[in-house]
Amino acid sequence: MSNLIEIERKSNMHSDVGGNYLSIGAINSENIRAQIREAGLKGIAPLEAWTVQGSNRDLAYSTHGVFRFFGKFPPPIANHLISNYTRKGDAVLDPMCGSGTTGVECLLLGRNAVLFDVNPLSLMLARVKTRHIEKSLLESAAQYIKQAYKPLGRSKDAYDPIGLRNPEHWFLPETIQSLRGLKKIIETEMRPDVREALLVAFAGTVRRVSRATTQQGRLFLDAETAINDALPTFLKRMEKLSAALSTLPKRGRSLIRIYKNDSRKPFDRKYHESTNLLILHPPYFNAYRYSSVNSLELSWLDHAHGDVAPQEVREFFKVGKPEKVEFYLQDMAAAIENAAALVRPGGVIALMIGDTVLRGEHICVLKNLLGKIKKETLSVEKIALRVPRYTEATWVASQRRKEGRLGATLCDYVVILRK
Repeated sequence: MSNLIEIERKSNMHSDVGGNYLSIGAINSENIRAQIREAGLKGIAPLEAWTVQGSNRDLAYSTHGVFRFFGKFPPPIANHLISNYTRKGDAVLDPMCGSGTTGVECLLLGRNAVLFDVNPLSLMLARVKTRHIEKSLLESAAQYIKQAYKPLGRSKDAYDPIGLRNPEHWFLPETIQSLRGLKKIIETEMRPDVREALLVAFAGTVRRVSRATTQQGRLFLDAETAINDALPTFLKRMEKLSAALSTLPKRGRSLIRIYKNDSRKPFDRKYHESTNLLILHPPYFNAYRYSSVNSLELSWLDHAHGDVAPQEVREFFKVGKPEKVEFYLQDMAAAIENAAALVRPGGVIALMIGDTVLRGEHICVLKNLLGKIKKETLSVEKIALRVPRYTEATWVASQRRKEGRLGATLCDYVVILRK
């Protein structure tokens, strides 16, 4: 792939740093052209190739790296969309905000944001990652926890995980006692903003000290990585979180509003305003169900993942049945129709979505979804193929591979829909 535009990286960390990690070019790879034909996208709209550059550390600038969120919306793509389709002071809407990437980029770029999600973990992440807190406050809270902490046995107080079948399968007994002790102290914090920051650090600790692997989203046992005492991991998370939150712009530059909402249902107009840019990054068909991927964290935050799942887009995580895609398409078509009602005439919905391969069959998710969109409401202006780098750690890493080589071969797409 030869780049038409190569955005030079810069070492200084400023508000538009995300844009330095996205290169945009022509489709010059025969492998990518073959995917376009297989996906049925040829002739629908002009095509571009987008590649997210930089290491994972590079892309963890600001608060993007404070929580390991599998299937995260890439910050450079959010940065590019916001920079090119809005002006300072504009409001950007995101009906499936996930880990809050859109909100963070809006804050850094001086835009307002209205974020929605059905997952309580996502809502908390979005709030914390866009909220400036003085470093001294968080350091004092962490120091108090370090001094007051002690493992906690089973008690009448509600400090056990909720809705998690057989917690001992995923945690050592000593780890459960350690997490109980941490949670008990965190809940005594009086300041709501500091308490939520502590809970994000706590949630980021849960998977790391568990018996589950931390290398991929799906939960698999990896008992050798389990850690008895959760406190050191928690304190490291707090150190990283304190540094990141204290560097955020203070509120006033941007207004970030965050609400719970099922995107498959019409939006309550009292919670939003119309926009020129709506970003939509849903779960992908047969890729990740976020309530399952984050079931350990949700359970320790007093949310049963089984209560969250029915509110999510039906993506049939691990089911592996191509015929189920129709239910996913129905949900996504409803989500896009509801989203379109929030966009001003001439405005844009930027949809990031992926196809999949099941049993050797390419499932044309995007092509079939575009067929369900009302052409009198939305037109396809451009399709960008997000071309994964050789070792990129994204959803595509779990997709089709060739000849045993590392590196994914399947692109996902950013579709610009104009109202």
